[in-house]
Amino acid sequence: MFQIDYFKTIADELPGLNYKNKDIMTAVSRTTIGRYYYYIFLKYRETIYSSLHENGDALYKSYSHVLIQKIMTYYGKPDMAELLHRLRRLRNDCDYEAYGIIDEDHVNYAKHIVSILDRQLTAIIPSEKLDNAFNKALSKIKVYKAIS
Repeated sequence: MFQIDYFKTIADELPGLNYKNKDIMTAVSRTTIGRYYYYIFLKYRETIYSSLHENGDALYKSYSHVLIQKIMTYYGKPDMAELLHRLRRLRNDCDYEAYGIIDEDHVNYAKHIVSILDRQLTAIIPSEKLDNAFNKALSKIKVYKAIS
């Protein structure tokens, strides 16, 4: 199996590539933020999946990014959900907003969010509370998908 931690290793090392071309360094910053996001997203997804007492296959659907944020909210960790949301928005800006300015400050912000979320990952433990948060979040997603 692919080692998720490699995404963080790459994200930590990419900024050390000191290209003289500013546009290439912007691409490095954008790529770095993407790797940080996917590192923490995958860590949370796999931790939640392995902690559930039921089938968590929905964590592998296209809506899994939002599902994980909602699970954390219903699990009683809205601060973690908010940080996941902020990091995802930053990653989306990096990937989809060609004219936005992404620089070293953004990379440092992403790295800071990841360090907080990494430390809080141990708060996710197998429990009825987690199962309930998963089911509630999944039902909200399904209702939204049904009406949209």
